[in-house]
Amino acid sequence: MALPDAPTTPRHLLIAPDRLVLVGTEGDITHLHPDRMILIDPPRRPFSGDVTQAALLDADHLAATWVEREIGIARMAVLDLSQPLQDGPDLPTLRAALDANQLDNHQVAGAIWSHVLDAEPLALCAHEGDLVFCTHRRGLYRVKADSNEVWRRKALEWPELSDLPDGSVVVEIISTEDSIWVFSLGGGYAELNAADGEIIEQGILRFKAKVERVWHGEGEWMFGLSHKKIARWQPEQGISKILFTTGPVQHAIWHGREWWMTGWREDLIWDQEGLRRKPRPEIGIHLLRHPDHGPMVLDNIGQWSPFRFSSD
Repeated sequence: MALPDAPTTPRHLLIAPDRLVLVGTEGDITHLHPDRMILIDPPRRPFSGDVTQAALLDADHLAATWVEREIGIARMAVLDLSQPLQDGPDLPTLRAALDANQLDNHQVAGAIWSHVLDAEPLALCAHEGDLVFCTHRRGLYRVKADSNEVWRRKALEWPELSDLPDGSVVVEIISTEDSIWVFSLGGGYAELNAADGEIIEQGILRFKAKVERVWHGEGEWMFGLSHKKIARWQPEQGISKILFTTGPVQHAIWHGREWWMTGWREDLIWDQEGLRRKPRPEIGIHLLRHPDHGPMVLDNIGQWSPFRFSSD
């Protein structure tokens, strides 16, 4: 039996053992059944604007950032998913509040906490139920689900990237066991101690391309780069060969000793023999292992289909 189409055009798909959260391109959020993919609750928009970053801190807590670019405002909040989601202020309401100098009175609806952001949110991740996030030129922070601060540190810099526009701008934060890894647009990386935010290691990866996406496997990293490139990196062995794709890779998962990827109208596997690819009609957004259907891809029009290498 085919899986039902997603109820909204997908942007983020967040997975917990007993929960699947779908975030749409219009900022709408909904719950799906983790196996049947059917709609559990109707989509809601807790705040106007795009959900630019999102992560499940645990099965019941969603951290996200909302950016309403039309009037230049942003929010960060944590939602309690054990309670029904709510619709929040729409754009006309926010525009009127802006004119009345009352924007701070409008926060993310139904949030445990909601904060005004006066700097662009760049990246966030979950670590042991806490939220780790970075804002442009302000620094990195680790906070509890209730917003109590664990630590903060100044923004990371890579002086060697000073001649590269936005080279030190953070594009990805990833949690691994006791560390937080931070990656920048120009190939800068830093491993931080998750307990206190202190730098363990810092360096630069020379890709000759911009870093756009990063994924973590077992002792290995996969990079989605500009100019239709991808690369693998093992910290102890260095960068693997940089390869070309048809277009941007949207999602990658580690499987055994190989990477499974989906993206610009193709599915890919990068194993010891090299890069293999198979076409797909739409753009793959997310790849997941389904308990009954095997590896499945959610595409940009909200349809599920088998990962093209499933029958190999």
